[in-house]
Amino acid sequence: MRWDDEWERWFLQEAKRRRQEEKPLHDRINRLEAALYDAQQTIRHLQADKRECYERTQAVALGKVFPGPELLALKKTLEEAWLELVLVASPKAEALSELIRVLERYFPDQNPG
Repeated sequence: MRWDDEWERWFLQEAKRRRQEEKPLHDRINRLEAALYDAQQTIRHLQADKRECYERTQAVALGKVFPGPELLALKKTLEEAWLELVLVASPKAEALSELIRVLERYFPDQNPG
């Protein structure tokens, strides 16, 4: 049994030594994983900011082409076209509906009639 005890002690010492050698690597991996998570969060926030800036830019550009009342008239015309597409069960009605929803974001303070 003496041989088994020595083997077990050697194995435990070897495992301890290996853990000590690997500890800095595990610590570095943990730091890198935390940094990666932070970077992913930053990317998500920047993507949201980019979308918001893009939508604001579109709103400004659209406002220059179609000032207030003209934009509302455009939306009304699109809504009438959407209703006609719905009545004939056109698959294009959904795309037009999405376009109307996008337009509605450009004048949230107004109550279109």
